[in-house]
Amino acid sequence: MKHKLSLTLAALALAMTGNAQALTTDFESTPLGNYSSLTFGTATITYTGGTGAFQVVSANPGAPISGHALLSYNINPGPAPFRVDFSGGGASAFSIGVGDYNADADDTHLRAYSASDVLLASDDYLNPSSKNGGDYLSVSSSSPIAYVTFWDDDPFPGAVYWDNMSVSPVPEPQTYAMLLAGLGLLGFVARRKENKSDKLAVA
Repeated sequence: MKHKLSLTLAALALAMTGNAQALTTDFESTPLGNYSSLTFGTATITYTGGTGAFQVVSANPGAPISGHALLSYNINPGPAPFRVDFSGGGASAFSIGVGDYNADADDTHLRAYSASDVLLASDDYLNPSSKNGGDYLSVSSSSPIAYVTFWDDDPFPGAVYWDNMSVSPVPEPQTYAMLLAGLGLLGFVARRKENKSDKLAVA
């Protein structure tokens, strides 16, 4: 009986994680150059300022930025945000690394929205002027995230680097169906065990 319960719990764990694996993009396989959009899995990246163009550049200020990273400043300097739209059922969580060389303080922001433009979650990080590199901005939501925006406010807006993007998709409907089936099976096994115990007690 314990073996069956262990198998059921393992199946539930797989159901919960199988279709919701986070996709992490480090941009290393993306050629250096100018872009109007980039798509990785369910996520499409655009830039909302100026001509809408941005770059994939080589930068190594320090963790979490290394190798290829996103930058808007060289083509479209200014505080306009990058935007990432999620196809399918949306995203349940999103994170991205931001960093710079130790020239000035960088006030960075991340916002997550629903399909009807309702703010679902936010994160902010002030990167000090003394720091090479930076940190991660992260959001998550129980409601599907349709898109996120991220940007920086500082003396040279747009001059920070963005790297190591991670997207966790909303689990697909069949994942929930598997979860419900697993919970039902657990209930059935528990009832059988209880009935068997009752019969033994009566005997």
